[in-house]
This record gives sequence, structure tokens and C-alpha cells, in this order.
Amino acid sequence: MTNRLALATVLAAAAVALAFPQPAGAAHPRDLKIPTIAVQVPEYEEIALSNGMTGFFLEDHEIPVVEIYMLVSTSRPAEEKTGLGDLATWAIRNGGTEAWPPDRINEELEFVAAQVEFGGVARGGPMRAIPEAQAGSPGGGQAVGVRVNCLTKDLDLCLTILADLLRSPAFPPDKIELRRATMIENIRRENDEPRGIAFREIRKILYGDHPMAWRATEESVSAITRDDIVAFHRTYFRPNNVIVGISGDVTKDEIVTALEKALVGWEPAPVTIEPDPELALSFDPSVSYILKDTNQAVICMGHLGLNRRDENRAAVTIMNYVLGGGSFSSRIMQRVRSDEGLAYHAGSTYGDDPWTYGMFMATSQTKNDAVGRAATLMADIIREMRDDGPTTEELVKAKDAYLNAQAFEYESTARVVQQLVRLRWEGMPLDTPQRDVQAIANLTLEDVKKAAAEYLHPDGMAMLFVGDEAKFDMPLSTFGDVRTIELPE
Repeated sequence: MTNRLALATVLAAAAVALAFPQPAGAAHPRDLKIPTIAVQVPEYEEIALSNGMTGFFLEDHEIPVVEIYMLVSTSRPAEEKTGLGDLATWAIRNGGTEAWPPDRINEELEFVAAQVEFGGVARGGPMRAIPEAQAGSPGGGQAVGVRVNCLTKDLDLCLTILADLLRSPAFPPDKIELRRATMIENIRRENDEPRGIAFREIRKILYGDHPMAWRATEESVSAITRDDIVAFHRTYFRPNNVIVGISGDVTKDEIVTALEKALVGWEPAPVTIEPDPELALSFDPSVSYILKDTNQAVICMGHLGLNRRDENRAAVTIMNYVLGGGSFSSRIMQRVRSDEGLAYHAGSTYGDDPWTYGMFMATSQTKNDAVGRAATLMADIIREMRDDGPTTEELVKAKDAYLNAQAFEYESTARVVQQLVRLRWEGMPLDTPQRDVQAIANLTLEDVKKAAAEYLHPDGMAMLFVGDEAKFDMPLSTFGDVRTIELPE
């Protein structure tokens, strides 16, 4: 494919440059001019099954493998049962069915080196494997992801297993209790890691009582019953509520026929997805503190971010790359880490969300006796970006870095169809990635300066410090009235 060839060419050129030393006087690698990689999306086809399932197909006979990715839309449970989605999703795969107990599934799949996995889907992020997921993931994800990866010759076996899991999970009580115990233990350990504490609490501060701030608790996980799990599956696991993406070594007719055969008898039904309540966009400054006896303190500062449909998202993306998203090339990393030596890592993210607002957040982890200096410097850098925006050189480097990175978004056909499935689920135009590339390419310095002035609110940030204030280099009251957050024992 064109995109693979382009990527291979770049990698080959890099390998040659490393293998053969450059003559004296040759340009430093950072000064090399590398042309922007042209992003070409492989052509895909849409598919529709008789049971109401719809999705995308991309044929690829390069290797004898088939990849299937599904998203099942769900609503949030009531706050008092937050964690239901994680518990139910784990139990579907790990509880098996009457015909396919979990041990049999694992043995059969291991023998043919195949995967049939169920996982949560975080908003704005990829599918994550439930066994490693923390029970406190925000809102439970609001979708279940299903992934199948197998050799073409084993497709019928994997579809047989998949179909039974989708339609008839057994939900054995012992498996439910095993997962419940694991989730509760994870919750009890949440306060062991300062960064985890900071990210959890800044989210609560910014979203307040909105469901985006909900997290599973020991009480909410304990309140979930097997009947809740059965009802969750019965409500949302309907073929007309599934978006599927298929890629690999089959034809469209072959995979449609195979799916129709495997899923025969799986009946559609009306499914209602309850939206989150609207969130008011506000920028309320605050200073919060959590006592944690550690050698290094965590600093978080930020405010609500973007809706994914915002017409200025491209400009904000590049602005944040210059500010703190561009790793070692960003201003926050350069000045906080490299120039001042105040933190090993420092940076920022400017998140978006398809349905509400994401979060803008700048973070660093630093010595207790450097907290005040680091926080002051970070806030100053954000303020400077708001007031002055990036330089021309920063803009050019950021745009080049972003555009060249897009080649990796299309390095496999499986990744392409997964992206299409997510865009359909989010209600975004299917050509959003191509529009983004074009929008980034067309950005001017004035566009990004305007975005910095409009979308950065250094005087309306929530600031959160996790550490031991007695060891800080300045009192937190320097930044405003301090609210102390008590962690449960």
C-alpha cells in the first residue's frame, strides 16, 4: 500500500543514515529537511448484515490474518453502580458460556494463536484490556470493545466462540465475585500512587458533579448484582447496536456470509443510549492540596478543554504541541526540565471529547523543595503562550511533527477500520482524520496565536498539589486560598 511504502522508505533512509557515518561538516540530524509524508487512506467498503449490524471492511491479503473490531454502545449506569460496565464486560469473556467455558475458550485460542477479547473503551482513547484496567476508569467508558485476531484458516472457530459470547454469556457467580474482589482491591490501592491521586482528583475538581467525574468506589462495586450484569448484557448486546470493522485476508462476500452464519438467531431490538447531561463551560480558579508523604510532589493545573467538534481544534492541537505536548521540544519541558532542572518530566495535554468537553492540564513531578518554583514557572509559560502565541519556527516544527506522525495512523488496515468504527460511534465525519491533516497544513501563525488567546485561561485554572507542604519551598497560599482534600484511610 502507498502509506506502507512511504513509511518503509522513511525508515530505510533512517537506517542507512545510522549505518554509514556522515562525513565531517555534514548537517546535524535535527537540521535535516525531511519532506512531509503524504497520508493516503486505503479505500474501504461499508457492510450491513440482515440483523442490523453495520460497519466497515478493508480487504488485505498481505498476510493470512483476519482482524475484527466491534464497539457496543452503552449508557452510564446510575452513579451508585458505577463500575457495572467493567464488571459485566470482564465477566462476558472470562465467564464464558455453557457451550464454551472459559478454560475451553483459552485452550482452543491458545492452540491456534488467536485472540477473542472484550475490553472497556475509554472516551477519547483506545480499547483497553479489562484484566489490567483500573476499576475507577472515568464513567466506565460508555462502550464495550471486542477484538478478534486470527489466521484466516481459524476464522470459523473464532466466529463460533465470538458469537456465543455475544449472545449467551453464562455469568457464573464465582467469576463475578472474583472480578468484584479484584476491582475493590484496586480501589483500595488507588491512593498508593501520587500521580494517580492527582489525575483522579483534578478530574473531580474540573467536572464537579458531572458524570465525567464519576469513578467506581468500593460501595458502588459492592452494590452491583448478577441481575444488573444480566440486564446490562440483555439491554445493549444487540446486533443493531454494534459497529464492526473487519480487515484482512478475506473478501467482503466471504466475511459477510461467515458473520451471517455465525450470528444467525441473534435478534435486533430497540436500544436507547442515554446521553450525559450538558456541562457548563466555566473557568473557576482554585488551589487544592493533598498531603502525601513522598520525596517528590505532583503538580497539576488546568481547566476544561475542547469539544471535538470545535472548528479551532487543529489550531489548539498545534498550540499545545508547542506549549507542552511536544515532549522535549515543548516550552514547558525545555524550561522546567532542561533549563531549570526542576522536574524529570513536565508537559501538557489539551484534551477533547466527542460529547462534552475534555481537559487542558499541565503537569510535573518535582522535588518538594522546588514545588513553588516549578508551579510558578509553569503558570508563567502558559500565560506567555496565551499572550504571545508561538514563534514562526515553533509553528513550522510542530506542524511538521504532527503531519509526519500521521503516517503511523495508517500503518495497518486493522488500525484504519478501528478508526472508522470509533468515528462512527462518536458521530464524527468519517473523513475527520483527513480533514484534520488538511486543517493543520493550512494553519497560519495568526490562527494559532488566536487559539492560544482564546483557549488558554491561566487566570481560571484549578491548581492541585500532592505532596508534603511542610517541605515545599513556598506556602501554597501564594497561589490563592487553599482547600485541603482528605484522602480516605
